[in-house]
Amino acid sequence: MNIELGVLHDGSVMMVSDKPLPDIVQRVEYYSEQRLFMVVYNNEEKHPEELMHYEVPEDMAYPVQKTPNIMIYSLFPDHEPIGYRVPLVQVR
Repeated sequence: MNIELGVLHDGSVMMVSDKPLPDIVQRVEYYSEQRLFMVVYNNEEKHPEELMHYEVPEDMAYPVQKTPNIMIYSLFPDHEPIGYRVPLVQVR
């Protein structure tokens, strides 16, 4: 699965996955010292917290630190993308 980050026109951050995520995301935790995301799914028993093996690029660190939410977009073959907003928790 590939994850990409982008900044929307309102300054908020979006995270796009090229494949469906394993479950609905409850929140995203951002570890600023390592510039890493941890995604927490709604069904934590079924999908324990998974550390995304995605280091946030240095040029995206500032927008990520300034936004309270993150827009999650998942792409599906032969279907419109699905997007929703979740809290982005800053962990220092």
